[in-house]
Amino acid sequence: MDRNSGSVSGQYLFGWRYEHTTAVVGEVLYCWGGDQEGLAASLDSPRKRECTSAIDAFNLLSGVWSSQPTSGTPPLGIRGVSCTTINNNIYYFGGYCHGGHGKCYHNSLNCLDTLTLQWKELQPTGDNSVTKKGYGGMIAMGSEGEPQQLLVIGGLAPKSTTTQHNQFKYHDIPCLDDHLRTNEQNIYNLSSGQWIVLSVSGQCFPPTDSFIIERISHNKGIMYGGVVTDGDADISTNDIYLFQLSQHTINWEYLKQGSVPNDGLWPEGRDSHASTIINGVSTSPTLVVIGGLDSDNELVNECLLLDTKQYNWMKIPLPHSVTGRFSHTVASFVVDPNHVFLIIVGGYVEDEQEDVGGGVMEWVNEPITDRNITMVVELGNIILLLLYYYR
Repeated sequence: MDRNSGSVSGQYLFGWRYEHTTAVVGEVLYCWGGDQEGLAASLDSPRKRECTSAIDAFNLLSGVWSSQPTSGTPPLGIRGVSCTTINNNIYYFGGYCHGGHGKCYHNSLNCLDTLTLQWKELQPTGDNSVTKKGYGGMIAMGSEGEPQQLLVIGGLAPKSTTTQHNQFKYHDIPCLDDHLRTNEQNIYNLSSGQWIVLSVSGQCFPPTDSFIIERISHNKGIMYGGVVTDGDADISTNDIYLFQLSQHTINWEYLKQGSVPNDGLWPEGRDSHASTIINGVSTSPTLVVIGGLDSDNELVNECLLLDTKQYNWMKIPLPHSVTGRFSHTVASFVVDPNHVFLIIVGGYVEDEQEDVGGGVMEWVNEPITDRNITMVVELGNIILLLLYYYR
């Protein structure tokens, strides 16, 4: 089924959005940031503050969007921001400032309390051990009774403001002056309020941006896809990396094709895709991946599920209106083991072909502006039974 905003007269109309964030807390999905209608291309302005001081909330039970005012000072980085949740708090790191004034990236860390809708700046943007960047990843690590930590990895950054660390790599980006990709890895200890630069072991991922990262357990996670530098070109990778965090050291494992049974299905490379993790009561976590772009900037129009115990991929047939997008978000809402919903929000589509000169026709990307902005899809009992069977 799909639930579109604005279907009821007088109801708040959720507008187009891409390169945004979404996070589920309880029975509400919160959407913040990203490019959107009316957003001023500036570092800071009254219009930008108007956009960033409100957060859109999607009630997962009623299927209705609303706009909620927040208090405090929201982040200035708004596109390519990384976000994660711990209990009732949503944490936001970094991001691009939205054009108009050069290569403006941030390394601030902010927290939104969803009970009070109050912003709190934990770390301001500044010169510290963490690069000012966007289009990376962040997840929460730690279990009950342990210090909670935020793991921040990878991303895209301006070369001129980056202090390079010896244990990490930094690759220039072809055709994009004064920018680089990094595989930097840092943790923020919420108890001490300090950033820590991690020691790295194992088969670490190369400098990458526009990938997905998800938590599997309190100290383990998975990373898939993204853009990497290959000689004089950018390519979309299909690499999978597993990692485990132990105090101030992170160990990486590269999951090669052929190293695990996969029934012949191994996905193609992609970037700007979206993911969520589904945690079962008696089953291992399942990674869900939707959409994205390949190395030719063509849509990867599919939904994939990955069992994180056996590492079997499964392709799930979903409508093009759900999977045919990029720079979007995917979240999951588990009602009970037999009823799992995916919420897909915003993104770009290949809208139409235009003559770019000399009779050459190219696809022009446009944000999704129709009733497909928000899609809610139920993973049926057959799919859930298949997931259980493959384990």
